[in-house]
Amino acid sequence: MSFFTAAQKTDITNYVNMYRAKNQAPALSWDDSIYGAAQTWSAQLLSQHLIRHSGNPSYGENLAFFQGYGTDPVGLVKKAVDAWYAEIALYDFYKPGFSDTTGHFTCLVWVASTKFGMGISIDSKTGEAYIVMNTTPPGNYTGEFSKNVLPLAPGTQISPTGSALAQPLGPKLQTHKRFLFQQLYNIVYAVNTNQPKSVIISIVNNIISQVNTYDDF
Repeated sequence: MSFFTAAQKTDITNYVNMYRAKNQAPALSWDDSIYGAAQTWSAQLLSQHLIRHSGNPSYGENLAFFQGYGTDPVGLVKKAVDAWYAEIALYDFYKPGFSDTTGHFTCLVWVASTKFGMGISIDSKTGEAYIVMNTTPPGNYTGEFSKNVLPLAPGTQISPTGSALAQPLGPKLQTHKRFLFQQLYNIVYAVNTNQPKSVIISIVNNIISQVNTYDDF
């Protein structure tokens, strides 16, 4: 599988490790087998137009969905990493532990993880992008947060760097409606299949984020 070039893999790896370094976590290495799993799952999500975790116990997993931000795969992947790291603002280092609102961040900077891969599948017609990050060893284990989610390194700024990505393309009203109906369907599916609250929260946050970009509602 060779969706990303070697140079792109290096670029993504450096970007992820830039954020990990902020919280004193060692660098991750890109792993093509993990990449293959992440890419396969992102394609599955696109085919079903759903956001849900794979349930693979071998990996930690972060998911992201965007629409209307173009089709540059590296830019979109970096945007996902930005969003995950931004959850640091909600994390309480004095009371370490898992939360639905910070689970992406803690997975991203988990000290014990050593390898990762990221996959992305994009619908060029609708602008939908489904992004998956898998890590190993997986993180977010109860009782292990204090030693795996470290505070900011001295002199480090909390604010995410932010990737250079074009603003949303401003789709027409009909596209807005399609997006909203699809996301409502995703919520119904998530509830009916007993998906974790984090999945539903992710969908709702994505709706809010996307609607805030609309200037014709």
